Amino acid sequence: MNIEKVYEAINSNRIVHEIVANAPLNVIERMQVVTFEVGRFMLHQDEYHDYTYLLVEGRVKVYLISPNGKSVVLDVYGPGMFLGEQEAIIKKPYSASIINITPVTLLKMSNQDFVNWSQHDHRFANRMISYLSEQVYHLTKRTERYSLYSAMQQIGLELTRSAKEKRPISREQLTYEVDTSYRNINRVLKRLSELGIIDASKTVIKILNVEELQRIIKTEE
Repeated sequence: MNIEKVYEAINSNRIVHEIVANAPLNVIERMQVVTFEVGRFMLHQDEYHDYTYLLVEGRVKVYLISPNGKSVVLDVYGPGMFLGEQEAIIKKPYSASIINITPVTLLKMSNQDFVNWSQHDHRFANRMISYLSEQVYHLTKRTERYSLYSAMQQIGLELTRSAKEKRPISREQLTYEVDTSYRNINRVLKRLSELGIIDASKTVIKILNVEELQRIIKTEE
């Protein structure tokens, strides 16, 4: 039965379970579990969509694309993130496009069910205020990097963060975090490799000299 699949999806992830814990039963009963292979889940900016999604498993890329095809990544979402929640509340077309960069499992609900949920579950409504505030903060910091920092500084900052958090990072992941072309990313990584600051010979980039990387970030124009 569909409801059994819904509860199975909800219980498969701790964050998702906490989010849905106090959702109205009639909203849960109308949810659907949907899955997509890489690149098959797409929502386009400037279009109206009738559903809101809660990401249960996998990752999606949120990005803007211009008429001439130039795109810029705003964020990469993982489990526990909503897709289309702002547009559902204010009844507007999507402000950005979305595509899945890994296989994904999502909980799908009508926009009206999502709005009703936020109106009747006060714990959830408070969580949404915090969630949306964090999104705005994150987007502001990303806009700062894109607008004020060179490609070298953007890449250096992301590499520094990954080292601090002991988080593996690859060239592909850098394309989601910096506002520059893949070719330019390769150029910067080549320069950092030649300086002995990183080892980019394998899929995962290894930071060899964090102090020198930080120095370059501060002095790069």
